[in-house]
Amino acid sequence: MNAVAYLGPEGTFSWILARARFGEKKELFPCPAIDAVFEAVASGKCSTGLVPVENSSGGTVHDTIDLLIRHKGAVFITEEPSLDIRIALLGHKGTAPRTIHSHFTQITHHREWLKTRYPKSRLVPAASTTQAAAKAAESRGAAALASPGAAGIYGLDVMEIPEPASAVNVTNFFTISLAPARSTKSNRTALVAELKNQCGSLHKFLGPFARQGVSLTRIISRPVPGQPQTYVFYIELEGAASEEPVARALDAARRQARSLTPLGSFPVGRRFSS
Repeated sequence: MNAVAYLGPEGTFSWILARARFGEKKELFPCPAIDAVFEAVASGKCSTGLVPVENSSGGTVHDTIDLLIRHKGAVFITEEPSLDIRIALLGHKGTAPRTIHSHFTQITHHREWLKTRYPKSRLVPAASTTQAAAKAAESRGAAALASPGAAGIYGLDVMEIPEPASAVNVTNFFTISLAPARSTKSNRTALVAELKNQCGSLHKFLGPFARQGVSLTRIISRPVPGQPQTYVFYIELEGAASEEPVARALDAARRQARSLTPLGSFPVGRRFSS
């Protein structure tokens, strides 16, 4: 199906970006969790998936990294768009919230503001900001940090804007597919590396990139389920795999790894407003 799977329901930041990026070209298919987005793509139910990977303050979305590792060789990154996040405290006018729901990235981003303004409120993580708004709608003593547009959907009031419009709050996303990107404008390459369990293996693996002048933009170690003290590395670097310095570095690094699986070369930098 020529559809885009995204972390739903309607009103999430994933939904906002999916509409901005794909417009009327593709049907949008909401999923209840990030792993469901991957399953929709891996099963062929949807041609494209859209998943969050990093927030400018909340940091890496480890669920996405773990799922890229789990689906390595089958699912590829095709683009890295980003979204300027606008957030509001949604609740019930005249009632101070005892509980505030939101996605963990927004709780992290606004932690100091929440401590100052609502020190007695209990902070409860949700799978998405829209699910947080739905939870807030269930009780007059609850509120949510979510998109201002979710207020109308869930019958909530915009109680406060927690920060000035100039504050930076950006979330980067990946689009994923069963095939690598065809674009000739790729400026980032991602891969999964499993290294030998011996002293200096990471140093030896990274050496070829330094010698070829290839910059690494992300390197994240993740544990291997069921194998204590065993890790794999998710790595991103500047440049397409077809570029000569990158190709030479990958060739040399592959000889230092137990396995090296490419996740695709893709364009970065399209930034949208919510």
